[in-house]
Parts: sequence; C-alpha cells; structure tokens
Amino acid sequence: MVDVIARAQMGEVIWAQLDRDADLYTEILEICRRENIRSGVVLNIVGGLRKARLSLPVVSTSIDAPPGILELEGMMEAQGIGTIGYSADTYDSEHTSGIIYHAGEPNLHIHLTITHEGKSYMGHLIEGCIVRSLHPRSHFTIVLAKTPGALLNFRVSEEKTEKYPNGLPIHDLVQE
Repeated sequence: MVDVIARAQMGEVIWAQLDRDADLYTEILEICRRENIRSGVVLNIVGGLRKARLSLPVVSTSIDAPPGILELEGMMEAQGIGTIGYSADTYDSEHTSGIIYHAGEPNLHIHLTITHEGKSYMGHLIEGCIVRSLHPRSHFTIVLAKTPGALLNFRVSEEKTEKYPNGLPIHDLVQE
C-alpha cells in the first residue's frame, strides 16, 4: 500500500547538450545548481560514452548487501531516467558503492542503462561516466524538468547495520 503521496506541478523543462569528455554526473549536478533545481525529474538521458562507472548490485546472494562499482571503457550507448531531490545529510560510500551526497546540494538518483560489447548493464549513475563524441559538442542530450510542490529529501538514518555502519541512505518524499 502506498503511504506517502506528494503532488507537484510539471514546471520548466531544461534541455542540455554536453561537450565531448564531460562527466555526465558532474554536468547534471552543475545544471541543477545553476538552474536552482531542488525538486525535479530526469526525463531522458541519451548518448554515447567512452567510459562508464555505475553503482550496482555485485553480490547476488544477499538482499541487504551494499552495491559495488562496475567500470567499463570503450564504445558505449547510454540511456537513463531519475529523480532530483535535496541532500539534507552527507553520505560517502565512495570506497564501496561510489555514491556520494553532500548536505545542502542537489541529490541525483539516476538509473543509467549502458550497452557495452553486446551486454547491457543498469545501475546508479555516479561520477566517472565520460561522454564520447567525434565532435567537440556531442549529441549527448539530457532533459530535466522542475517539479515544484513535492520534494525528495535525502538523509542518513540513525539506524546502523553491519553492512551500513554509517547509517542507511533514505529518500523521504514530502509535500512542499
């Protein structure tokens, strides 16, 4: 049963075309800062990568295991969607999953699908996904939309486990 619902408006839609060798995660974060996006959706990410870095489950025997990092290089295609929220807490799991959030900054929760050498992978977008293009301005395009009215707050719970000794990462949906 759904226990939390927040209503929002579909606001301004922002299109961006990335330069060759840009870091996808860093560029989206910068657009969110520049455009003051505290609540939004990533409607589409599409383009080529030459390097990919994803946070995804790497242990199939445990449902509570923290994710690991997959790194790929070569010619790849990527597509993604996700949410944009706000980080109330700092969370750093670079050593295990590559996920880092900073308090007071936009929070990106983006799932990216990559095709590489005939195989597909899907995981959380983290720093290190580098745009591939034969031209200085690539055709790698992202489409973001502001969604005023609802906010997805990221925080770290006080609950600690053996696998999450610094607390569990949580997203709280709230009505603004």
